[in-house]
Amino acid sequence: MKRLDYNLWWVVAVLFLAALLRIYNLNLQGLWGDEGWSVEFSEPRDPAAITRNMIDDLHPPLYFILLGGWRELAGSDEVAMRLLAVFAALITVALIYRIGRKLFDISSGIMAGLILALADKHILLSQEVRHYPMAFMWIAASSLVFLYWLDNPSRRNTLTYAIIYILAVYTHYYTSLILLVQLAYAILFLRPWSRVFKLGAMMGLASLAFLPWLPIAIHQLQIRPEGILHSYSLSVDTLKIFTVDFLGRPVALFIALMIVGVVSLNQAGRLIIRHNPGVWYAVIWFALPVALTIAIFDYVTLLTDRNMALLILPIALLGGHGITAFRPTASILLALLITFNGMTSLDSYSDHPPWREMADFVANNYPPGEPVLMDVRGGDKALGYHLRKELPAGTEIISLNQWEIKYKIHFLGVLQSFLQDNDGFWVAYWGDPEYQRESYYTGHGYTRTASHTEYHLGFPIVWYHYDKLPPLDERLGVYNKVISLHKVKLATAGKPGEELPVSLWWSTAKPLDTSYSISVFLLDDAGRLVAQHDGPPQNGDRPTNTWEVDTIIFDSHEIPLPESLPPGTYQLAVKVYNSANGEILPVNNHEEYLTIQPIHIQ
Repeated sequence: MKRLDYNLWWVVAVLFLAALLRIYNLNLQGLWGDEGWSVEFSEPRDPAAITRNMIDDLHPPLYFILLGGWRELAGSDEVAMRLLAVFAALITVALIYRIGRKLFDISSGIMAGLILALADKHILLSQEVRHYPMAFMWIAASSLVFLYWLDNPSRRNTLTYAIIYILAVYTHYYTSLILLVQLAYAILFLRPWSRVFKLGAMMGLASLAFLPWLPIAIHQLQIRPEGILHSYSLSVDTLKIFTVDFLGRPVALFIALMIVGVVSLNQAGRLIIRHNPGVWYAVIWFALPVALTIAIFDYVTLLTDRNMALLILPIALLGGHGITAFRPTASILLALLITFNGMTSLDSYSDHPPWREMADFVANNYPPGEPVLMDVRGGDKALGYHLRKELPAGTEIISLNQWEIKYKIHFLGVLQSFLQDNDGFWVAYWGDPEYQRESYYTGHGYTRTASHTEYHLGFPIVWYHYDKLPPLDERLGVYNKVISLHKVKLATAGKPGEELPVSLWWSTAKPLDTSYSISVFLLDDAGRLVAQHDGPPQNGDRPTNTWEVDTIIFDSHEIPLPESLPPGTYQLAVKVYNSANGEILPVNNHEEYLTIQPIHIQ
């Protein structure tokens, strides 16, 4: 009993470590493209609607249905949605412990759980709004129940196995490989043969539950007959990438542990396969998916790092069993070494495109009421999520890629109508260095007035702002007879404690040597200053000494409204000054600032 309690504490410690590593930095990066698709597919929150939306995708619907329900319960923030994957991953770690204990012994189970807890690739996938951790959880659960069924083919175990298999295949098609693993293992080791036939019948009956979805799965394959577009090539380079991704560094150590987990020395000093049949289950679990993926590569390409990450589970089992092959002291030292190495190194990392940062920029430089366009390939779902989160409710957010899919040959007509109905917009662009659509915008009377660049893996992702500009001789005011303010756009009302966005359009009549600051502020009825925002144009992206002559520049500011600001009507005013010496540029020949319009604070 004491021994069992002692081991239980080690299991709890492994699970705690796994939770710590998966929750740490869970919100470090915004959503990436595929996570955006997960959000999009789970958006209806209605299982029937989600299922209909999945018909033209490449995945079954269960995860997205569960994600929709989870969002109703936990919310739609990045952390809340990613926690669903974290929970599935922690269950998987616990299941791997149980499988290792069932196949080998308690110590092997604990070591297998430790290796999986520290696996960088598993941690990475656990921190995404995607279905892979849940698929791996079902694979592990299926394996555990299968092993119990081998000992006791009761109705309860049979029913549990069938339910788990159905849940697995409706979560991810690749989970069906575990069925082949189990069948191969049964053919090799299960006797009498009548039990093998019974197992095959059980698997066949469980598979019947997939028949209603089978026509849709075939339809999905016909949509993408070549398989997954971002599949890796079948090459030595791919092998090197996957080896580090799944095993971690030092690769030689983990390969050696796996080998030791499989073979041992006999009395004659020769290597032999361990007598425990459980070794073969883990070996088949590792080898069969690899062999099958390679065999069908010329017909359907499924060789992605996320699909093949299911290999992490048998790697953990074989490596954990390998650790326990040594003397207790050596096993403990190995476990400590692996833990230290796993905690201080990073072997698998995904750098997400800066969609959150892109959304933050536009939220801080957003002319009230304007639409926002996205021309960012497959990143529109993720960027759209962050934009909806950051921009005011009701903002029109449009994906040009989705418009092209939806309207097809009528796309340009729809875009032309859009351009005619608006006088300005932001558009996010990710693609070739030259933005091809710009000529179309300029042909309809728009001028680029601002830009902002973020980078992903060295490649630029750019915000452009386009405006239908007023004539240069239409001015609200002229500062120091040089700098002209042509246009101002702001919300008609604000609330204390919030920020009031103000957009300005400027030009200069001659080159400027000084970088001037802009002060946008509110005055009460007595002319007292109550709120303000000072700074260079476009938050420093377009200082005045870089302005080209007679080129209109878009600028934006956000005035923080104090919590204590009484409701009422205030005057918006704009001032231009040199922050280096305090010199104020007179407007319209003699005023210190230009009064723009009243604003109501509710």
